Amino acid sequence: MSISKKIEDILRQERIIGYLDPNAENYILALNNENFSTSSSCIGRITIIEGDWPWERDRSRVVYKTHNHLSIYELANVLSRPFDNLWLKITGPIIHLRTEKINCALNILNIARTSGFKHSGIISSSDNIFTVELMSAVEITQPLKINNTFIFNINSLSNIINKSNKALDEGHRRLEKLTNLIKKNLTC
Repeated sequence: MSISKKIEDILRQERIIGYLDPNAENYILALNNENFSTSSSCIGRITIIEGDWPWERDRSRVVYKTHNHLSIYELANVLSRPFDNLWLKITGPIIHLRTEKINCALNILNIARTSGFKHSGIISSSDNIFTVELMSAVEITQPLKINNTFIFNINSLSNIINKSNKALDEGHRRLEKLTNLIKKNLTC
């Protein structure tokens, strides 16, 4: 069975289970070949987090998540619920690639940085497998509600939503550029 056929079978199973981000399949298929493969990846998302700080995983929780645009109705639905502290967080794509070749890992990093994935690096190497984390610089974290007090003017909600959706789109644009540059320029 070819590598691409194996990957397609895995993606089909992950889509059925619900593990695969919407629209991720096109990128993942393009980023897998005989020299490297993807592992955990995210195409970017918008989340709303309840908690004192959005980075405290053990003391906060995601109350809303989408990989698509945020609407005024979705945001209003979350804001109407009885949460004391809410944070809006937009994160760009993060892709993990594995390869047995260090030169392939370094070439991927060069292409990634050119594509706007500035926060990228080799995060592990074991058993002659290098794991490369490609992380875009796209990120917004904004408090929406602190100590049961809204931290925005109601008239600014559409601006908040528009900026959030534009950030998500920018992450997708960078992922598209990364995918195209890897397909055209990666030499291992």
